[in-house]
Amino acid sequence: MSKFSLRLHHLAGLAPVDEPLDVIDLAQARELARVRLLLTRDYSRVELHQAGQALEVLERDSLA
Repeated sequence: MSKFSLRLHHLAGLAPVDEPLDVIDLAQARELARVRLLLTRDYSRVELHQAGQALEVLERDSLA
């Protein structure tokens, strides 16, 4: 399994939270990042990282 992490950015401006992800590949990591952003209304942005490198940044369409 590849080790990825998500950096979750709060809508309220709190410090970002890092969450480890153990997934099979990049495709699965991207899908979980999208789901995490969609299911948790507390976050404005999710960054997908692997080995300390940002791979993708997902942002909520609306901050309303």
